[in-house]
Amino acid sequence: MTEKNSFGRKILAFLLSLLFLVAFFPTLLSAPLEFVIMQPDTYTAMMSNQKLLDAGRSAFSGYIAQQLGQTAQGEVLPPVFSNSEVLTSAIKPFITDEWLANTMQDVSTQLLEFLNFKQPFGIVNISLDSIKTDVLANKEALVNSILNSSAPCNEAQLTLLDSGNLSIANLPLCNPSTAQQSKVTTLIGTYVEEFTYRIPQEYQINVEAGLNPNLNNPLLSYSIMRWAFRILPVLLLVLLIGIAASLNKNKKEMRAWLGKLITSAALLSLVLILVLVIGAEQFTAVFINNILTSEQGAFGTLLLVVLQSITYQTLMWMGIIAAGFLCVGLLILFFSKREKRERTEVIEEEEEFQEPPQEVMDVKKAMIEETETDSSESENGE
Repeated sequence: MTEKNSFGRKILAFLLSLLFLVAFFPTLLSAPLEFVIMQPDTYTAMMSNQKLLDAGRSAFSGYIAQQLGQTAQGEVLPPVFSNSEVLTSAIKPFITDEWLANTMQDVSTQLLEFLNFKQPFGIVNISLDSIKTDVLANKEALVNSILNSSAPCNEAQLTLLDSGNLSIANLPLCNPSTAQQSKVTTLIGTYVEEFTYRIPQEYQINVEAGLNPNLNNPLLSYSIMRWAFRILPVLLLVLLIGIAASLNKNKKEMRAWLGKLITSAALLSLVLILVLVIGAEQFTAVFINNILTSEQGAFGTLLLVVLQSITYQTLMWMGIIAAGFLCVGLLILFFSKREKRERTEVIEEEEEFQEPPQEVMDVKKAMIEETETDSSESENGE
């Protein structure tokens, strides 16, 4: 006869099941975290994405334009550099796809080395040396692009251009006539050359500070979080073993319990993943706004494109893993019900062909003996 699980065992199984449900969804992230998010190949495959390259071009050209729009103490911003959009458009041709792909590959390598504990400091360096060299070599093309993007000079501006008091500080932002083009180009080119030398050779991003600026030791917190995700799959397996051990007196109940638990956890996770996919663009944008400072705002769109791509890949793999657990849970339930149905059929067959009870056999035996006795008496009477 099948034993029943005690009430205490069922309570223990219920508590372990609650822990299983809480740990299930974070566990789905463990594999994508290690094999998607933290793998260089994931980012290498993104370097041919034109949307990413366009975002990178806008980010770096916006940063350089921002640098040209800054002045040292006591300096006055020249009017010719007052329009940041015009400056950004003029600098974009110097940001080539090849430079962008190589730079972003190098950045992802540096970042992953820090996040994978291969280097102690979370400082990502982006070299701007080649861009500065190109700008200096082609400064006239840059100046002409700025001038051609501006409105033609009016009479007052033309008069100022012909005056002897013309300098970069009062040079108006306009497109001069052909006769004045050379003088204006030379004046702006000289300023661009002087200012380009003041742009840093490298742009730095402090990743460690962006992990969680509210904590005293963000690297320690990240390390604990990373190892927690690595341990979660083992914890989930231990919880399943604990539930099975709690209900092992009744194998049928144990299998049904585990099947329902895994199926429920997988279904809830799939629903949550669907919600996250729908709102991925919103929460990634909020995350970028929280980790970037105002000085790094030019790179917000670039990081947003990367983060959204990684988020979609991660959620896709989490969905695949959850679907796999769902299939496992349904299989356990299927075989559990099949076993129950087969056992029921066997019991019915046994009951159908079961031997008559002993009382019935005794009555039949008595009737046979009585019949034989009557027959004997009849023969003797004859």
